[in-house]
Amino acid sequence: MSTLVFSVLIIAGLGYFGRTIYRRVGALLRVSPVDRFDSIARRIEAVLVYALGQKKFVQREPRPQTRISEQTAGWLHFFVFWGFAILGIQVITMFARGFFPDFYVPLFTPHLLGGPYLLLKDLMEVAVLCAIVGLLYRWGVSHPARLYGYKPAEERLAGQSHWEAYLILVFIGCIMIGGKLYDGGRMIYAASNPDVQAEMAWQPFSHLVGLGLNAVGGVRGAKFFSDSGWWLHNIVILIFLNLLPLSKHFHIITSLPNVFFLKTQPKGALSKQDLENATTFGTSYINQFNWKQVLDMYSCTECGRCSSHCPATISGKELAPRQLLLNLRDYLYEHEDAVLAHAPAGGDGSEVANVGENIVGERLIHDEVLWACTTCRACEEACPVMIEYVDKIVDMRRHLVQEESRFPAELTRTFKGMETQSNPWGVDAMQRDAWAEGLDIPMIADKPDAEYLYYVGCAGSFDDRAKRTTQAVAKILKKAGVDFAILGKEELCNGETARRIGNEYLFQTMAQMCAEVLNGYQVKKILTNCPHCFNTLKNEFPQFGGNYEVIHATEFVQRLIAQGKVEFQLTGPQGITYHDSCYLGRYNEVYDAPREILQLIPGVTLKEPERNRKFGMCCGAGGGRMWMEEEPDKRVNTRRVEQLLETEPDTVAVACPYCMTMIDDGLKAKGMEEKVQALDVMELVAANMR
Repeated sequence: MSTLVFSVLIIAGLGYFGRTIYRRVGALLRVSPVDRFDSIARRIEAVLVYALGQKKFVQREPRPQTRISEQTAGWLHFFVFWGFAILGIQVITMFARGFFPDFYVPLFTPHLLGGPYLLLKDLMEVAVLCAIVGLLYRWGVSHPARLYGYKPAEERLAGQSHWEAYLILVFIGCIMIGGKLYDGGRMIYAASNPDVQAEMAWQPFSHLVGLGLNAVGGVRGAKFFSDSGWWLHNIVILIFLNLLPLSKHFHIITSLPNVFFLKTQPKGALSKQDLENATTFGTSYINQFNWKQVLDMYSCTECGRCSSHCPATISGKELAPRQLLLNLRDYLYEHEDAVLAHAPAGGDGSEVANVGENIVGERLIHDEVLWACTTCRACEEACPVMIEYVDKIVDMRRHLVQEESRFPAELTRTFKGMETQSNPWGVDAMQRDAWAEGLDIPMIADKPDAEYLYYVGCAGSFDDRAKRTTQAVAKILKKAGVDFAILGKEELCNGETARRIGNEYLFQTMAQMCAEVLNGYQVKKILTNCPHCFNTLKNEFPQFGGNYEVIHATEFVQRLIAQGKVEFQLTGPQGITYHDSCYLGRYNEVYDAPREILQLIPGVTLKEPERNRKFGMCCGAGGGRMWMEEEPDKRVNTRRVEQLLETEPDTVAVACPYCMTMIDDGLKAKGMEEKVQALDVMELVAANMR
C-alpha cells in the first residue's frame, strides 16, 4: 500500500513539475531569438568558476555605506549549494528504496565509492543545517537591507512578508533532518545487515542520531523514526521541486544554464540594431525581450547584490536593478498564457504581434527608472548568476528615444550638438583642435604614416578642464619620442553617448562616419585617454568595419615608463587616492596600469578607497547621465567623493574626463576644493616628469 501511495505522489509531483517547466521553456521559445551558442569552452569555464565554484558568492565584497562584508552570507550559500549537489546521490537512493529496499546507486555501495561518499554526505548534512541556522538568523534577526529591499526604489519588495524564504529554509532543513533520521534509525533496526554495518563506520553523525533514537524508543522506535524520516525527506523533495518554478528559488534550476549562456562578446559592446530591416526600434512589450533576457528573469536569486552596488539605488533614485528585473518577471508570469498562445518569434525581422501592454512608462517600468542608470555595470559585476541588466535598460531606452521621442528635455541640446557639431557640447566643430595651438602637434593629414593616432575625443577637445589633460598626454608623447599624430578638425565624435542614451540611429550614423575617416587614413593603432572613446573604438567599432589596436593612455604611458622613456624627478610627499572609471575598469579590466604609474611617482602614497577596482563606485556620469540634470540630494558624485575623502587624500586621481568633471564638482559641493585637488593620472605624470 505504501508503495502505491508513494508511486501516486511521484507521478503527481513530477507531472505537475513537468507541466510548469514545459510552460516556462515554452515562453523562452516564443520571445525574441538570440545566438548564445558560441565559445563553448569559455561557457563551460564560466559554469565551473561561477556556478559550481560560487566565485561571486565567496569573494570579498565591500558594501556601500558600511564596512560589513557579505562574504559570510556567501559562504553560507556555498555550503547549502554544495550540500544539495552532494546529496543528489542520496536523493536518488531514497526515492529508489521506495521500490527496492536494498538499492544502491551503481559504484556507490558501502564497499566501493559509497563509503567515502557517505562520510562526505554525513558531514555536509550537518554543514547545511548549520548554514540554515545562520540564514534564518539573517532573515529573522539581523534583517539586512540587501534581503528586505532598499527604499525607495524597492518599496514593493520591502513591503512583502518574505514567508517564502522561511519556508524554503525550513524545507531544506527538513530534507537534511529526514536524511539523518532515516540513516540513524536504519543503523539500529537493520544493524545485522552487513551493508548497514559498513555504512555505520562512515557516518559518525548519523550513528549518533541512531544511538539517540535507540535510547528514546528502542529498535521499534528507531524503525518508526527511520520510516518517518524517509517520508519526510521524499515528500518535502516533491513539494520543494514544485515550489521552485513558482518562486525565486527557480534559480536552483536556471542559474547553471544562465551562467552557461553568458555574454561572451566584449562587455562594452551593445547589440547593433538592424535599422534597415527592423520593424521595432526598442523594447517595450514583454515578448520583445530575447530568450536570454527572459532566462535572466527566471534566474534572479533576489540576493540584492545588484541593488546594493547600484549608484542610482544608493543615491535614492527610482532604479534598483533587482526590483526592475522582478517587475519584468512578475509581469511575464501574469501574462504567461498570452505568451504561450503567441506565435514563436522569428529571426527574419518580420513583424511580430505584441503581447500584453506597453510596459515602459506608467504601467510598469517608469521612465525615471531607465534614465537613472549610469550603465556602470556594478550590478552585473556583483550578480552571482551573471544576469545582464544594461542591455535591457538600453533596449527600453531605445524605445523611449526612437519610438516615443520621450526623453529628458536637456538631451535635446545634446542630440542637436552631436548632429550638427559632432560633439555633445554643441561647440563649433572648427574648434576641435584649438587645444593644440602652439604645441607643434602633427596632423595625420601631414603625417599619414604615423605609428599612432591620438584620438582626443570630444571632452578632451572641447571641455576646458579636460583640455589640460589632453595637453598633458601630448607633452608625455612628445617627451618620450612617440611617433603620433592627431586628426585635428577631421576628428569626429564616435557617438558613444547617443548609443547609451538609446539613440541607436544617431550612434550608427556617427560611428559609420567616424570609422570611414579612420579607415581612410588606414589607421592601425589608436591612443585615447577617454575610457568611453576607448571602449567604443575598441569594442563597438568592429561592428562598422573599424578594427584597430586601441590602447588607453594609462596602459601606454605605463609601458613608456617601463621602457625608461619617461622618468620622474623627486617631488614632495603626497597622498593620492585613485578613482576607477567604470568604462576603463569594469568594462575593460584596466585596473593596474594607472595604479602602477602613480606608485612609480616619487613621494606618492597610494591610498585605496574601500570601494575600488571592480567594486569601485561610479562617478555618476556614464550612460548619458553627464548630460542630464540631477537633484542635489540625489547626486551620485557627492556620495562617491565622500567615499574617496575617507582616505584623507591630498589628490584624487582619475583617468577619465567625465570622472574629472564629476569628482571636481563633488569636491566643490563638499567645500574641499582648496584642500583636495582632482587631477588626471596623465597630468600627474606630466607634472612630475624629469
